[in-house]
Amino acid sequence: MGTQRTTPNPRSDGGTAAAASGSRRPSSQQSLADQDDEDGRQEATEEIEESHQEHAENAKITDRQGQEMEERKDSVVGYLTEDGFHIKESSIYGSVLQGTATRPLDSETDVDILVVLDEEEHGEWAKDGKGTRNALRAVKRTLEKKYPNHDVSIDRSVVAVQFSDFKVEVTPAFDYSAAHNPEEPGDPVTVGGVELPVLPSGRDDPNQGYVIPDTYGEESWTGTNPRRFQSMYEAVDENNNGKLQQVAVTAKKWNEKNGKPVSSFHMVNMAYKYFKQDAPSNASTTEHMHRFFRQLPDYMQSETREPVYQERLDKGMSSKERRQAAGKAYNAQEKLREAKRLQEQGKTEKAKEKYREVYGDNFK
Repeated sequence: MGTQRTTPNPRSDGGTAAAASGSRRPSSQQSLADQDDEDGRQEATEEIEESHQEHAENAKITDRQGQEMEERKDSVVGYLTEDGFHIKESSIYGSVLQGTATRPLDSETDVDILVVLDEEEHGEWAKDGKGTRNALRAVKRTLEKKYPNHDVSIDRSVVAVQFSDFKVEVTPAFDYSAAHNPEEPGDPVTVGGVELPVLPSGRDDPNQGYVIPDTYGEESWTGTNPRRFQSMYEAVDENNNGKLQQVAVTAKKWNEKNGKPVSSFHMVNMAYKYFKQDAPSNASTTEHMHRFFRQLPDYMQSETREPVYQERLDKGMSSKERRQAAGKAYNAQEKLREAKRLQEQGKTEKAKEKYREVYGDNFK
C-alpha cells in the first residue's frame, strides 16, 4: 500500500501562516515609513517657514530705536534752521519709512533725513548747474560746526554724520517743480508700461515729489517721491499678505552680511520688482526667498529703476561690480538649493544650518 502524501493546510500550519503574514508586513511597514517621511518633511517645512517669518520680524528695528532716530533728526534739522537754512519740511525716509530698517543699530546703520529747502531763499541751488555740490557743501559746513568731534562727509547725494550708534545722512531737497518744468515732469509714471493707480490727495501727481542731488554726482537734481513709493510699496505688500516686507528685510540682511554689493534702496526695489513681475500668488515666505534668489543674479546685471520717476538705481555700477554682485547672489542661490534639499528630506537642523550660511546666525 503506497504512502499517502498530504498537503499542509495554510490555515492550520503556523509556519505557512507566518510566511503568509510575513509577505504582507513589508508592504504595511513601507506605508508607515512613507507616512513617517511625509510627516517629517511637512514638519520641516512648517518649522522652517516659521523660522523665516520670525527672522524677518526680529530683524526690524524696535519702536524705541525708531524714536531715537526721530529725536536725532529733530536735533540735526533744528541746528540747520538755527544756522540760516529755510526748511519747508523734513522727514525720515528710506528704510525707516518703509519699515525695512534692520538691527542691530551700529555705525553702518543709515538713517536718511530729507530736508526740503525753500526755493525762494535757496532757489539758486535748484537752478544753478553746480547747485547740487553747493547745497551739499553748505549743509556740510553747518554740521561740522555742530558736531566738531564727529566725522562729517559728503557721500554722493548726502551729508553723512557718523555717530557712535548709527549714521545720519542728510539729503538736501527741493519741491520737484523747483528744478523741473511741472508741465513736463520727465519720464511717465508707469511700471512695465502699466499706468500706476491714482492715490489720494493728488499724490499720484509726479510734481508732488522732490528733487535731490544726483546719486552718482552728475551735477544735476533727480526726482524722488518717498510718499508715492511708500503707497505703491504698501499696496503690493498688502496684496501679497505682507510677504514683500518679509522678503525685503531678509534680502537687506543678506546684502549687509555680504558687504553691500548694492545699496539698501536698490535691494528693496529689486524685492519690489520681484513681487510686481515674477512672484507667484499665495507662496510661503520660504518659497518666495528661494524664487527671489533665483532671479537675483539676473536682477543684479539688468536695470533697476525707481518706480515713480523711473530713475536708474544701478547706473553707477561698473560691469565688474555687477558681476561680483551677481556672483554673490548665485552663491546664495546654491546654498538655498541645498537647504531646500535637506528640508525636503526632513533634516530640519541641517537645513537651518545651511540657511544660516545665507542669512546669518540670527536665523533660528
